[in-house]
Amino acid sequence: MFDFLKGGKATATVTVDRPAQPYYVGESVQATVDIQVQKELNITEARAQLVCKEEYQYRYRSSSTDSDGGVDTDIEERWTTAEQTVQHQQLLPEGTLASGFRQTFGFTAPIPADAPPTCENGKIVRITWLVKATLARKLARDIEATVPIRLLSTPTGEASSGGEYGFSNEPDEAVLSFNLPSLEWCLGDTVKGELLVRPQKGFDVSEVRLELVRREYVPRDLGNTFCEAKKVKLAGRTRLQPGQVLALPFSIAVPEAVPVTMRTHHSSVTWSLIGVLARSLRRDTSAEQEIFVFSKRP
Repeated sequence: MFDFLKGGKATATVTVDRPAQPYYVGESVQATVDIQVQKELNITEARAQLVCKEEYQYRYRSSSTDSDGGVDTDIEERWTTAEQTVQHQQLLPEGTLASGFRQTFGFTAPIPADAPPTCENGKIVRITWLVKATLARKLARDIEATVPIRLLSTPTGEASSGGEYGFSNEPDEAVLSFNLPSLEWCLGDTVKGELLVRPQKGFDVSEVRLELVRREYVPRDLGNTFCEAKKVKLAGRTRLQPGQVLALPFSIAVPEAVPVTMRTHHSSVTWSLIGVLARSLRRDTSAEQEIFVFSKRP
């Protein structure tokens, strides 16, 4: 894959070693930068960069004064962009490039193991990775070329052990937990396990359900949150008694075209399983456990 922009005096071209295939965190991008000068060009430097471009939507409070001098306050939303240079290599120092100059450079960019993966379908968070070549100039627009790459995450194995997980919001009412083979899953997987219910008191529930929840969060200013839940009913109206132990099997599919678990300074995407005992005329009794969703297995 390549991209080029003619700057009037020079052309920069970027190619990468996997134009149609993804990269994975911890790997390296092998890129080639070709510089051609049509007319003498002064530069402050030529450089190649691996860049993480993050777009996120935050909420803030705005105020305005009306014609009577009153102040109106509103909460508004705004998109902004943050770019982080992850790898940088100087290709040429400050100087003058003569007409007819042409040179090709190699650029190897290791991808950090904790790099956030590409996020194309987020509602309030988007992440794009770029390989960028720049001919920087004084008092003139830089000449740039960029190529996007797709970065995927894979399970780390750090949370792959099976066990009983979860935290109840009302352990004096009922202790809920999840029996799971792992906390690490990938897009398209079917999460299978059991919701364990141990009532501490006798009470009725209108239903027992499982929720798979994705949360996108932006902490800036007033904060912004988007939640999407997939729900599965495990049982209908039920009378619970202390001393019971209910083991309710479940299976729920992780969607495929959605953001995976990730975290940056500006935003995060997290996934959770929530077991709910729905109750009338009072808040529900529930348990929650974070799980970790990755792009795919290697």
